[in-house]
Amino acid sequence: MRWRADPHALLDAAVAGMGGERRDGQHQLLSAVADALSNGNHLLAEAPTGSGKSLAYLVAAVASGLKVVVATSTIALQSQLTGKDLPALRELGTVPFSFALLKGRANYLCLAKLRAAAAPDALFEVPVGPGFGRQLEQFRKFAQRSDTGDRSEFDHEVNDATWRAVTSTSVECPGKADCADGDECFAERARDRAQEASILVVNHALYCAHLAAGGHVLPDHDVVILDEAHAFPENATNAFAGDITGDALTRLSGMLARAGVESAAINQLSDAGRALGAVIEAREGTVRIGADKEVDQALLRAAERLAGVSGKLVTAGDEHAKRTARVASGRLEVLRRLAAPGDDDVVWIERVGRTRRMRIAPVAAGETIAHALLEWRPVIGVSATLGGEPPFPALALQMGLSTDAGPGTWGERDDDGGRWASNAGRGYASVQTPSSFDWKEQGILYVGKDLPDPARAREAWMAQSADRLCDLVNAAGGRALVLCTSHANVARFAEVLRLRTDHHVLAQGDRDSGRLATEFVEDETSVLVGTRSFWAGIDAAGASCVLVVIDKIPFPVPDEPLHAARRERAQARGADAFVAVDLPVAALVLAQGAGRLIRTRDDRGVVAVLDPRLAKQSYRAQLLAAMPPFRRSIDLAEACAFLEQVAADAPSTTLAAGACAPEELRTDLSGEEAIMIRTFHPCSVCGAKTTERCRDAEATSAFLHEARVRAALA
Repeated sequence: MRWRADPHALLDAAVAGMGGERRDGQHQLLSAVADALSNGNHLLAEAPTGSGKSLAYLVAAVASGLKVVVATSTIALQSQLTGKDLPALRELGTVPFSFALLKGRANYLCLAKLRAAAAPDALFEVPVGPGFGRQLEQFRKFAQRSDTGDRSEFDHEVNDATWRAVTSTSVECPGKADCADGDECFAERARDRAQEASILVVNHALYCAHLAAGGHVLPDHDVVILDEAHAFPENATNAFAGDITGDALTRLSGMLARAGVESAAINQLSDAGRALGAVIEAREGTVRIGADKEVDQALLRAAERLAGVSGKLVTAGDEHAKRTARVASGRLEVLRRLAAPGDDDVVWIERVGRTRRMRIAPVAAGETIAHALLEWRPVIGVSATLGGEPPFPALALQMGLSTDAGPGTWGERDDDGGRWASNAGRGYASVQTPSSFDWKEQGILYVGKDLPDPARAREAWMAQSADRLCDLVNAAGGRALVLCTSHANVARFAEVLRLRTDHHVLAQGDRDSGRLATEFVEDETSVLVGTRSFWAGIDAAGASCVLVVIDKIPFPVPDEPLHAARRERAQARGADAFVAVDLPVAALVLAQGAGRLIRTRDDRGVVAVLDPRLAKQSYRAQLLAAMPPFRRSIDLAEACAFLEQVAADAPSTTLAAGACAPEELRTDLSGEEAIMIRTFHPCSVCGAKTTERCRDAEATSAFLHEARVRAALA
């Protein structure tokens, strides 16, 4: 393979242009990724927070000249890649390249459904939200002025039910050729941009949808880089799952009636749908297909009725009928899969809000990932926490990789000199790069060894843990992220903190998670109490978070159907289910939670675990090995004294407005600060657009006008 540039020289140029400094761990990761791209092998790479991992793999991708898809788990990382890292690399590097962000079809406004929604006899699969007529006009104006139709750019609040009325899923969409709006379709335009890009950014869900569709969703590509790779197996499991709600067939009946299907067939389908709904509402948890005759009969009858109705649809020249046919086909596929699950599938019923749904998913996605992905192209999995040490066997197994096989290679290039074939197989290389943090100086891992065992004495543990929590939060002056393993603990600890401390307490459920996270970061002395969505979904560097409190070791819920099935499989193979299944899950989540504390080399603080088992039980070594190597302590006084010192030293702010006039240029900003500001904010003084440099009276300037900086701070 011929490289377009020396990746290490390209990285040095980019880092220097951003005002950064050389990091050995970043270059070590770059070398590992570059080797995988050169040789065509799979790679699992753990690169700690602060190591600059995203820039390292992006540099390798750009320098290689390959068509690369980068898939992330979170929106925050997508925003960082497309809003900061890739624009900076394109501006500061020496290799020209293009990039694009592609989202799932349901993120884009659908012109056909927008038009259909305005019809007097419009029917919706899900009831629309209040004020729909007013929002329809807002959607029309948005469609006229937007280049993308992306929901994230819509200026008004919109609930999910209302948005679903004007967007189209891949199941509903008849395709560009069969849609009257195909040439103007926002989703199709996004796909066209993705086709031309050398670096394409997507999320895990969309990439898994691509795999589930046999590779027909995304453009052809040479390599996929999975950032936040620790989350990919679970995201893949969700993507390969199917589900149906009790009223799904009833709602579909209305769509079929409008498409002209005879009422007798519609009534039979509605009856079957109501019968299935009653079965679903009467059950919860794992369902044994073949052992529950009532479930078996309801599924078979619903599938039979739906198949019969679908055969009566006439779709020629009717967009609604075409869309309905695709929805019906998707429902029928799920019903048939539920009625005849594979050996590796588990079926269960769960409550979502006020309704229940029946779900089916593979017990483990590893084999599916292997057949759909590993055998077709090299996969580079990167994360700040992969769990344990190389070769990361627990994650490798979940991804279908084999610790017994050696790394693979590229195959032959196709006849026209385009894509490379892959002989990557299931073997892989692995690397764990060093951190740039001084863990033992920057942080303490405090464990409440003297607290009661939460599994044996819950009430005593809760009372004493609440006291301990208040002591720690007061020592930190607020500035605490409290991570809980249950919503009940969130409510209890939030109540205690509000009663016994003077700090502003934010609790999950008060408002949406995004607003809570923003308020927590902006209000330096606040306390945020949350559950699983905050263990890995918040980045609060600096003085806003000097204390991370973890209530208990995050063992998975034993009777959760998928987890229970995984335990059963491990036991059937003669393994200890606790060691093989429970511990790896807990270790990974615990590492993610602890990783919320130290985000930069200037951060200091304490991770406090209020679970004595982390200091006493024999399995503690596996859990501790996955966590950052903080200085360890069981002394509350030591932890509180450290927190008091950190709080006293905490700066009150970082980037601030200058003393100069709005039209003057700021010369004191770092390269990274300047790039971040101009990426998201235009300049009101010189008219520079987002991403463009400011202009002074003579030429383009390397500096920014003060007005632009103030806009970023507003």
